[in-house]
Amino acid sequence: MLTIPEAARVLAVPESWLRERVRLRRVPHRRLGKHVRFTAADLERIVAGAAQQVVSARRSSHRWPQPRNGPRAMP
Repeated sequence: MLTIPEAARVLAVPESWLRERVRLRRVPHRRLGKHVRFTAADLERIVAGAAQQVVSARRSSHRWPQPRNGPRAMP
């Protein structure tokens, strides 16, 4: 099991980023008393979740813009 600094190095993210996600409970982790630890499975889920967010962001950025005032009438 890895500590926050160790997991941050493995994931190549800032330690502060990982601490914030743990605080907000947005990444899988284990608590052993007051200590936070990550298993290999936790790290895999974090990476998979990040990849899913990238795919979702790309899909939403390639959509055609919606007209603001409804469909335009043909002249």
